[in-house]
Amino acid sequence: MTPRAALFMRIGNATACAVCLLCRASPIPLTAQAPVVELPAEDVVLSAEFEDVFRVGGGGSPWELFTSITSLAFDASGNLHITDVGPDLGDVMRIVVVDSLGGFVTEFGRPGEGPGEFRAATSAVTFRDGTMVVADYGHRAYHVFRPGGEFDRMVRFPSETERESPGTRTYLLRAAAGETLLGYPKRAVTFQQGETPGGGSSFSIRQREGPRVLERLGVDGNAVRAEEIVSAWAPAEFEQVNRVAAFTPKLLFDVLPDGGFVFTDSTGYAIKFATSDGTVVRVVTRPIEARTVTEDIRNHYRELRVAQVERDFGYSDLPPEVRDQMREAMNYEDWLDEARSYPVHGEVPVIDDLRTTWTGGVWVRRTPEDGYPWEDHVAGNLLSGLAFSTAQAPASPIDVISAGGRYVGTFSRQSGATMFAAFGPGGLVAFVEKDEFDVPTVVVKRLPPEVR
Repeated sequence: MTPRAALFMRIGNATACAVCLLCRASPIPLTAQAPVVELPAEDVVLSAEFEDVFRVGGGGSPWELFTSITSLAFDASGNLHITDVGPDLGDVMRIVVVDSLGGFVTEFGRPGEGPGEFRAATSAVTFRDGTMVVADYGHRAYHVFRPGGEFDRMVRFPSETERESPGTRTYLLRAAAGETLLGYPKRAVTFQQGETPGGGSSFSIRQREGPRVLERLGVDGNAVRAEEIVSAWAPAEFEQVNRVAAFTPKLLFDVLPDGGFVFTDSTGYAIKFATSDGTVVRVVTRPIEARTVTEDIRNHYRELRVAQVERDFGYSDLPPEVRDQMREAMNYEDWLDEARSYPVHGEVPVIDDLRTTWTGGVWVRRTPEDGYPWEDHVAGNLLSGLAFSTAQAPASPIDVISAGGRYVGTFSRQSGATMFAAFGPGGLVAFVEKDEFDVPTVVVKRLPPEVR
């Protein structure tokens, strides 16, 4: 595998996304008609004192033997849905449900070829009533499970004739209202069959960035109904590039209780509040400027990539002869060359992550003033699905905005606050914590009313 192809299999790359939607025309009614609300420039410091509720994991009971937790989500009863995947390629995903106090409710998920059995699935999304949807790229369909884990139905992916032909898109998903999903087709893979000069058959896989859109996906029928509701700006030939420039602003989004959603796609501080059809009704900004990338910043970032290649593919702990063989097999020198010349966007984006709370508030994690965007905010792979990472991001300021667009305050970088992987009813929040042996534990806390 070449470094360029391998980059698409490693989700440690920065997400490609759009530059400010305010600055361009769009095929749907957006910010030109929407009021802009400018929040204060100065931070109001919030206290990160959250009530401990429970912990699960660490092997206290057999069901608590987690390996790799890929998604967390609450339902309206306060039950927490945990997806976990084993350490080996081909290990089946399982789903564990615990109640609002951490008590075991149910566990399900098994490999197989039939409906409700997983072939290539790594994460799930959960609706407020407890219905779960699992994208299975082996079956090329979504499994829908009723609250409690009983299998309901399979919903086919969109027809190939409507997409790449033949091929597939790998979505980042959020569960929205009305049994619909809000999805960003972050990656696209196309399968091509041809013929060799000798008359034999050849087969190739082309991987590239997906289109810069958000889609509403209906899963209430036999096949997915996909409707594009937001089209964001993208660099020229964006979908054909094999590597996206570092610091390119991410397309971040999350759903609101009323069926709408929020998203951001700019280097500056601009958060769009949209109705379910994608019409932006409010834009919330703060006068915080994006940092210009200097030559020193660019060189320092490339040095970090070189160091990462040396750690991943240098095999410095092996005997020289074996080390050289491994480096050749992994195209070590090509990896180094790419790292030394990796493209870097001209500005460091202000916003690095975004989540909505159960009641419609917004948490906004800013890029550290002296740091770079977090490049591991997405996990998974092209063939078994992508998901928003449950790993803890580097410490940085987190702004809290109310459901009405009012600035509540900011958790400082030193406060110990984290961007939670799941927000639930009654102020419940959850995140994944790992010990020195990388064993995951799910930690559940409760937020005070003012930041819910």
